Amino acid sequence: MSETATHILIADRNRHVRDLLRRELAMEGHRVSVARDAREILALLATGETPDILILDPETPYVAEFKLIEEIHRLYPAVLILIHAFQPENFHDLDISNAAAYVEKAEDLKRLKTTIVALRQQSPP
Repeated sequence: MSETATHILIADRNRHVRDLLRRELAMEGHRVSVARDAREILALLATGETPDILILDPETPYVAEFKLIEEIHRLYPAVLILIHAFQPENFHDLDISNAAAYVEKAEDLKRLKTTIVALRQQSPP
């Protein structure tokens, strides 16, 4: 990743969560895009505006059906996937083992923000 602002794509089934994360992360200096479902994620990736980090709620519509994590790793291997969810043990239809990180959803976004910084620091330029 370059020294410019981190481009983050947020995909969450809940519009309020998407809006909150977009506002909070933009205030941290990140460039932020949002998607409502796996179809929008793939459409945004296809534009060539590949994000550095995808914050993904696995319960976002069509994620399991599209085998989204595997597809992103195949087509866009540089995109780091951060799983942002309540209960990882409930992801029966989704292999999250290829995710770069997992952060449990919480009212306080400090852990999410800290994880984003850590992922950015671990990534090669």
